[in-house]
Amino acid sequence: MNNINRVWISWETQRRSIELAKNLNCKFYLFKRSGILRYPLNIINTLKVMCNVSTNIIFVQNPSMILATVACMYKIISKKKLIVDRHSTFFLDDTKKYSIRSIIFRMLHKFTIKYADLTIVTNKYLANIVEKMDGKAFVLPDKLPEMKQTKNYYVDGEFNILLISSFGEDEPIEEVFKAMEKISVKNLKLYISGDYRKLPEALMINVPPSVVFTGYLEEEDYVNLLYSVDAIMVLTTADYCMLCGCYESVSACKPIITSNKSVLQEYFGGSIFVDNNSEDIINGIYVLKDNYECYKQNVIKLRLILEDQWRCKYEELERMLKAFCKAKI
Repeated sequence: MNNINRVWISWETQRRSIELAKNLNCKFYLFKRSGILRYPLNIINTLKVMCNVSTNIIFVQNPSMILATVACMYKIISKKKLIVDRHSTFFLDDTKKYSIRSIIFRMLHKFTIKYADLTIVTNKYLANIVEKMDGKAFVLPDKLPEMKQTKNYYVDGEFNILLISSFGEDEPIEEVFKAMEKISVKNLKLYISGDYRKLPEALMINVPPSVVFTGYLEEEDYVNLLYSVDAIMVLTTADYCMLCGCYESVSACKPIITSNKSVLQEYFGGSIFVDNNSEDIINGIYVLKDNYECYKQNVIKLRLILEDQWRCKYEELERMLKAFCKAKI
């Protein structure tokens, strides 16, 4: 595609990084370790790549904040251009501002924004935060993932919904359970992906019979499940957070039920937006089921729109990279 050498370094597996690295013609490095030696070994491997590989542009993923910090320190002493893809880790709802962890986070937060040549974020609100801290921001939502169904995943409801979950603190799982307990839709099944062992034991005592935990799925099985259900639900209590599951839903052309957040409404128009309580979730399911073909057509149209918008943003980013490196692209 071009004659500029680029690398992308990540310490976590994220579909966004994999897709962007591929489209931006980057050689992708994933250093994913656990245990007490995680950070020392990841730092050493990262420095080896940055020092020994001939590159004009280095991309790193944030999270990890430590990775972004190491990359910024290297950038200061080198002539390389550093782009940090920062799709989360803004701590917008930080309730422990004076803890040691929060203080260190804010220091690294300011440092990485200041010294990165460009910070890529997923929406305008986060871009404004970066710009107010004298950083240079670029808004690039996730590219719709390229997925292919290989076979049907067995689902046994007359109407099947997949709740995409990582069982994080920002997910209103208890309200979802309450909704499934109260709702009166015949043969409705809610499949929930992810490692359900993260849930508190108290929540697992009275799981509604219409809820099916899939556990962690390999990529092929996960994609097959996406294509086999009728609709997809992705919920968060966090503000200004773009959800990977929504992108996956659009890619699979499945109607979406998601949280009533401004950034989600702006990007995933034509979906069903609900407050994170059981009554609103129930109402959202009723609306979807009663108007299914309408919402199915909405997501098909949305996919074409988002593909076109992303292509335009990608071309704009490529022009910026050309200006950075003063080279042909």
